[in-house]
Amino acid sequence: MVKQIIKKISKGARFNQIYLQKNEGIGFEPGKNVVISPLENIIVKEPSVFEYNVKLESLKKEIVKLVFKIVDSCGHYDNIIITGSFLDEGFNFEDIDIIVINPVSMEEDKLKNSIEENIGINPHIIPIDSESFNRGIKRDPLFRLMVDKYVSIKRAIFRKDREINYKLLDIYLLKNKNLIEGYDLFSIKQRKKLLRDFISIKLFSENREVTIKNIEKEINRLFGKDIIESLFYYGNNEEKHKFIAKLKKEFDKLEKYILENVPKQA
Repeated sequence: MVKQIIKKISKGARFNQIYLQKNEGIGFEPGKNVVISPLENIIVKEPSVFEYNVKLESLKKEIVKLVFKIVDSCGHYDNIIITGSFLDEGFNFEDIDIIVINPVSMEEDKLKNSIEENIGINPHIIPIDSESFNRGIKRDPLFRLMVDKYVSIKRAIFRKDREINYKLLDIYLLKNKNLIEGYDLFSIKQRKKLLRDFISIKLFSENREVTIKNIEKEINRLFGKDIIESLFYYGNNEEKHKFIAKLKKEFDKLEKYILENVPKQA
């Protein structure tokens, strides 16, 4: 990415001048040749939006483009990836998950505030280097789920080889136990996420591909079709007890399998 800075020309006693702050000087060292052009002569190129397993509504696509522009103005990066529930159909969204690959000279708080002020959505910004991101996809079921559906500013190709780390899966599993022990304390959105994460861990540990489609199939297989709508939204008490009992049974089976394999990796 070629860095561009918009500045006003100041009139000096002998020479007109352009001043850069220290944190703006990366790539513009003293003595370096640069091109100066009137701003009205520059055609501002719209950021590209590459969609993977998703077709954005026009409003969301415009929001994504604006996010890309804001991130682009805040520093250097290799790629920007937007994932999570923001990409789901409909316009009932409160937050947006933004992964910035290999960020350089980027202030996370400044970026977050700029997105909130300009778009009015709460951003979850995940700055990460490409090595850690690819390692996450390799060994983390929740990372794999993230890249099953996303949009990015550049084309992205992810390796899908896997490395099962049972200690990591055990840590994740403990978090999902909360859905069994404190079901009524969670919102519908939180219940859906905890259930989805549990099924992601289950699929990954069974060497099955972690995709949104596979998660939906497994939920329907284990708990019955349309369980999320009938249970989470309508709150049938009898169905709730059946669901929690079935979830506990599946949880105990998976926990036993993971714990049996943890010592083998120690």
